[in-house]
Amino acid sequence: MDKIIESIAQLMVDLGASVVVPIIMIILGIIFGQKPGRAIRSGLIIAIGFVGIGLTVGMLGDAIGPVSQALVQRAGIRLDAVDVGWPAAAAISFSTPVGLLIIPIGIVINIILLILGLTKTLDVDIWDFWHMAFLGAVVMFITKNFAYGLIAASIGVVFALFLADWSAGYLKKFFHMPGISIPHLQSAGYMMLAVPIAMLLKKIPVLGRTKLNPDYIREKLGLFGEPVIMGFIIAMIIGIPAGVGFVPLMQFGVQISAAMLLIPRMVGILMEGLTPLADSASDFMQKRFKNREFYIGLDSAVLVGHPTTIAVGLLLVPTEIVLALIIPGNHVLPFVDLADGVFVAALLTPLVGGDVLLTWILSALTMGFGLYFGTVLSPAITAAAQQAQWAFPNGVSTITCMSDGAIGIIYGIYELFNWNGIGAIIICIVALIGLYFVKEHWPLGEKLLKVSDEDEN
Repeated sequence: MDKIIESIAQLMVDLGASVVVPIIMIILGIIFGQKPGRAIRSGLIIAIGFVGIGLTVGMLGDAIGPVSQALVQRAGIRLDAVDVGWPAAAAISFSTPVGLLIIPIGIVINIILLILGLTKTLDVDIWDFWHMAFLGAVVMFITKNFAYGLIAASIGVVFALFLADWSAGYLKKFFHMPGISIPHLQSAGYMMLAVPIAMLLKKIPVLGRTKLNPDYIREKLGLFGEPVIMGFIIAMIIGIPAGVGFVPLMQFGVQISAAMLLIPRMVGILMEGLTPLADSASDFMQKRFKNREFYIGLDSAVLVGHPTTIAVGLLLVPTEIVLALIIPGNHVLPFVDLADGVFVAALLTPLVGGDVLLTWILSALTMGFGLYFGTVLSPAITAAAQQAQWAFPNGVSTITCMSDGAIGIIYGIYELFNWNGIGAIIICIVALIGLYFVKEHWPLGEKLLKVSDEDEN
């Protein structure tokens, strides 16, 4: 049985989100009453959208990677916990006993919560269950208890679903994405820490009145406010301090400009495929569950096309390097996940109405805490990698993963289980009850950090 589960998990990893999610979408489309031909067409368009987003975000990462590494080298940072990035962390997580079981268990939990009416989100992005597997793996290795690891991963599933419900109003109002939610624990986890900070920023007299959203910048700066021009300028801001030569610097600028233009268009293709499915899902649920909302849960990749998100994602490269140098007690060497800034900013952008300055401040503060979290988690992440027989880079003995190691929820659950397993479970249950109450009574974009007409994208 273990071999079968391991084979299925490995197949899903090999296929990737661009294949797994569309297959699930086709099946769901037929279940929700779409004709097979229409369901297959929608599924293929979704696949094309994911491929397009993957290619353009991948191009962005490939462009940023060498430049960010050059920045790290020029800064002369000597820190011992090396950020190996999310691809390595996902492989390590799915190689653990928790990783082999979390997908079927997560699906069952999601279905039960839907039936009970405790969540509105059907998470079809099951490839990203690796985030929950990551949480379970670090808990398992600090407690030496497989059951605690599996429980922690399951708690992560529920947190992701509740956070997706909480922020769905933003997607509808700010991004104009009705029927969609984001149970992506990485981006949603950053958002949970960022909400109180965003509420505080909004109350600061000067900062709270800024309107540096892309439309305002374009109106005031004309040509220099266009996303492609902004992308090129930001590329210069990052590339020149990195010591990049003239030719690669110009190439870097064009690649970033291309990403600023192409990523939003790829998201548009994805939404073309998702909209019919979301409509069918809504009709299906209304017939069977009167007056109940229902969301399709997706990866935060569907949000990264916003110009503010891309711009702030780029600005986070030098920002994280500076933070790594100045934060007392930090041991994390930002590296691979420096290219992952768009996923940090994805759900933070609407919290401050798409304002570039506020989104950057919010993201920087969030990642400042994240460096501390990643430092504390590094021994457990290293132990999980050793147990999974992951090949460490030459000269590296301690690793971390900023994409997940920087998430406040994962850090908090880790600390609780490190203190006491039973106590951790009780506190997490109480926290989930509290989050359920918050999401039901103070939804984001409606009761908290309300989205105004001016804020809408």
